[in-house]
Amino acid sequence: MVVYQIDGRSMVPRMNEKVMAGLGKDLSETGRLSVSGVEAALKALARYSAICSSLGVTHVTAIATAAARDAEDGPEFCEAIERVSGFKVRILSGVEEAKFAALGVVAAQRDPVGLIGDLGGSSLELIHTERGALGEGRTYKLGPLALQDRDEGGAAKLEAYVTETLTAQGGIAQCPNFYAVGGAWRAIASLHMELNNYPLRVLQAYTIPASEAIELCDLIMDRKKRPDSLIKSVAGKRAATLEYTALALKCVLKLSGAEQMITSANGVREGFVFDGMDPETKTLDPLFAGVSRLARLDQRQIGFARGLQVFTADILAALPSVFPDDPQTEKRLHEAAFILADIGAIMHPDHRSDIARQIVLRGPYTGTNHAGRIYLGLITGIRYYRKFEAGELEQGRLTAEQIDRAKTIALLIRVAAEFSGRTERILKRASIRIEGDQLIFALQKRHQNLISEGVIKRLGHAAAHMGLTPVVE
Repeated sequence: MVVYQIDGRSMVPRMNEKVMAGLGKDLSETGRLSVSGVEAALKALARYSAICSSLGVTHVTAIATAAARDAEDGPEFCEAIERVSGFKVRILSGVEEAKFAALGVVAAQRDPVGLIGDLGGSSLELIHTERGALGEGRTYKLGPLALQDRDEGGAAKLEAYVTETLTAQGGIAQCPNFYAVGGAWRAIASLHMELNNYPLRVLQAYTIPASEAIELCDLIMDRKKRPDSLIKSVAGKRAATLEYTALALKCVLKLSGAEQMITSANGVREGFVFDGMDPETKTLDPLFAGVSRLARLDQRQIGFARGLQVFTADILAALPSVFPDDPQTEKRLHEAAFILADIGAIMHPDHRSDIARQIVLRGPYTGTNHAGRIYLGLITGIRYYRKFEAGELEQGRLTAEQIDRAKTIALLIRVAAEFSGRTERILKRASIRIEGDQLIFALQKRHQNLISEGVIKRLGHAAAHMGLTPVVE
């Protein structure tokens, strides 16, 4: 169960709890849902109903997927749910499940291109997307519980079965990216983080080169060499079926020719919520919506962010892009940095740099990848502490040029904040530009009294970093 707070384009989980009921266990043999799984699910749903009432949740949607869809007693199970919880359940078709999983990715990624795969306990849904437009979804009975039930002839035979199943119905078209949806595949991404000592434990948009993902899948499937204790620690209850999860992932990556696996924290639930938004809201940028919600902006802060865009526009237009493959990415990240420019305002000055940076690094927002998060975190760290230095995390994911640009942006924000008191009204009275070897801060003579020693000092810091001479005119 997930309880969301919806704020325009932003959806923030306020409560997120999962019960691994195993409804589809033995489904391929019996045609019916697991008795123990049904008992666990009904108990959990009765509890969820009470929690929703206590929280004052205004709208509840209950959906069921492959296990309830395929089991002969699926409708009976849904009736039992309504009796114990009051929730009226909608059983999604395979095509609908693929669609909503894909919309979950679209809700979190800017113009995704590639193949989206949602792995549940009993089924795998695949659907292609081209910059957010969805193709036809397909469903396969290749979930880890289904594969576990078929595991009688050895690994090679099971892999051949998965490959044959995926190549039927026209096969899988080649694509550059594979977006992995579902907790089982997120467990593999978590294991990759653990094995590589990756410091930013945020699964959303965590990217793994396909070759590394396939190598990890082979390790998970090797019952003699795999690190079982680590797998159990990372995957929890999913550990028992993680080798089947890995098999499905390996086959999809090999058949699709994807260059990388991109982990999605969003899935069917988020896609369902996104589908219910009005068309205008859907067009909003998820990054801006997310960081605005994270920063909890008031009207003054909104104005300051707007003022920063204008204040820095001439300089940013004059500088070469440090994201040459996608200059639009740089523009979006800078706008997001301006939205976040006051996020540490109420924090203790001795700690605000570290705390604000950590919030930006790990906050519940989407619309960018890990490099984008790290870039925004670095800007935030320097914005509150000029001497903040890029560490292993930044140096491992950002280029030297991107690190340098992040410092430039942060130092310009510091100039603007000192001059204006973090208000748009005063910031409008000044401009800043590069002219030859000078960094010129300009304002009308009648406003010269707004220049302080602090402004001159911060202007000097920005100019020194850029290799320019500071000038006030």
